[in-house]
Amino acid sequence: MFQGISYNYAGATVLITGGTSGIGLGCAHAYRDAGAEVIVTGRKAAAADYDSDLTGTSYRQLDVNDRAALNTMAQSLSKLDILVNNAGGMQGDEWQGDAFDQSLAVNVASVFHLSSACKDLLAASQFPGGASVIGIASMTSYFGFEWTPGYGAAKAALVQLMKTLGISWGPQGIRANAVAAGLTRSNLTAPVLDGMPDMVDETLKRQGLKRTGEPQDIAAAVLFLSSPAASWITGQTLAVDGGFSTGMT
Repeated sequence: MFQGISYNYAGATVLITGGTSGIGLGCAHAYRDAGAEVIVTGRKAAAADYDSDLTGTSYRQLDVNDRAALNTMAQSLSKLDILVNNAGGMQGDEWQGDAFDQSLAVNVASVFHLSSACKDLLAASQFPGGASVIGIASMTSYFGFEWTPGYGAAKAALVQLMKTLGISWGPQGIRANAVAAGLTRSNLTAPVLDGMPDMVDETLKRQGLKRTGEPQDIAAAVLFLSSPAASWITGQTLAVDGGFSTGMT
């Protein structure tokens, strides 16, 4: 999948929440192609209910907002080396009703609860460089955006959570890092990329690299952070954003 570099994840078991589309699917394909056993989750009943290419992966239905279901998922696994907490997204109009609370639950509370439920499995990992918890953060981790009071707050909290897990779980051989994705094609961003050219243009003006991201751009960083090459990296968030976070409007 990546030019000039390859990874060997043979023998590793990887769990990716929300792995049926976008960034999650990009990560699933990358780990699968690198030889890992890949488990992806989604909200539909079966893999056949998706148009995505899920061949070579194992599908599990999971509502990440259901804490009991998160515990059951962890208990169903016999081993786990890498957990990619990718599921999330805006929860409607987050200025109204319960959407703000729902966004915090989906985007950060579920990460804490699933990671905690999987901690013993991860601690038992024999993967070179240690087990990994990966979070998918966002530019809203750093910048205010009027549409996302809940999503942005949750993604900012995710950055802090990775710091806390990194320092707390390091003694058990578990590393925790995040990738902060810039404007990358996914189900969440498709309405912007396909229907708001002015917003895309304004984003690209700020970036050094004048293109939007693709799922494989984020997957490349995820695979690096969970690899033995990153064995002394924990508690960090890597911005993969074409330079957006370093530019000025």
